[in-house]
Amino acid sequence: MATPLIADAIGAPPDSPLYGLKRLGEKMRLASDEEQMQRRWEEYSQMVNRGKGLEYVALLEEFREKVKMVAPADVEAKTGAVQWLQTQMPGIGLVELKLAQECTIRSRKYVENHPGFPEGLENIIRILQDLEQQYQNGTDESRENILAQLRLVMEQLRMMIAQLRGQLPGELGRYFDIDNLLTDTRIDLGLHIGGGFGPPIDNRWPHPENAAESFSEWLEKFNARVAEVQEKLEEVPENTPGREMAESQLQMAIQLRDDAIVENSAGNLTKALFTLRAAFARLDCASRILEQVTDWLPGLLPRLGPWANFPSRKIPAGPPMGPWSW
Repeated sequence: MATPLIADAIGAPPDSPLYGLKRLGEKMRLASDEEQMQRRWEEYSQMVNRGKGLEYVALLEEFREKVKMVAPADVEAKTGAVQWLQTQMPGIGLVELKLAQECTIRSRKYVENHPGFPEGLENIIRILQDLEQQYQNGTDESRENILAQLRLVMEQLRMMIAQLRGQLPGELGRYFDIDNLLTDTRIDLGLHIGGGFGPPIDNRWPHPENAAESFSEWLEKFNARVAEVQEKLEEVPENTPGREMAESQLQMAIQLRDDAIVENSAGNLTKALFTLRAAFARLDCASRILEQVTDWLPGLLPRLGPWANFPSRKIPAGPPMGPWSW
């Protein structure tokens, strides 16, 4: 009986033969959901730092489930848990960038025999390293723009591999699944701590007690911003890299808005307000992607090599990537 508790105490990592005993030790001493949430995130971050993030997605999924238990969207979260989550927000974006580098490095074997493609891939790796450095030294606002740039870079990688193989290999498709989970996690946490999500900072969200009086007002603001994003979208040529991704984020935002309307009609005012805030977050993602398509992407394409001259080529459909798919 002492062995699992010892493995738990020494903190055996997920790739250790003792990890199963560590988890057993957690159960034996009845570790709280909050502690398990923190441990799963620390473990997954550790695996990403070791270049093993694609194999250990189960840790990330468990972390998200624990977040929902500790800080559910429809009730006020525990203060201690929210404070800890607030400290993790920058780290989630950093994990996204490191995971993208891991995925790109693993792509080398798929392009090594195709002239021009290895050089483009190495440039993607260098671009991702530059983005990571900028992210570490950035502000909350610049970090959100960097993560929008990350999505454009990884869309280029996806197009590169799909041109050569007709479809994404399973391990690369897994990356996009994981990144969707990370994006959802950042949005979930942002709703609790106000980490750059929702409407502009001068438009404070009301306390849930005032939700009934203000829901229609926020809905009107949301619809106005939808019109702005749709106008931006129409200005971007149809085959431009990133346009389809932004359009997908826009449709997710609209669906969340519709869900919020349903919750409000059912009298679930607090949940309706959280859902509408999530809709604002998706709308912000779409807007940032479109801004980076215009301001940043043109300077990126020449660095990627001759293959990047075919951004409009149809990419074969890969495996389903969930409701938050790009």
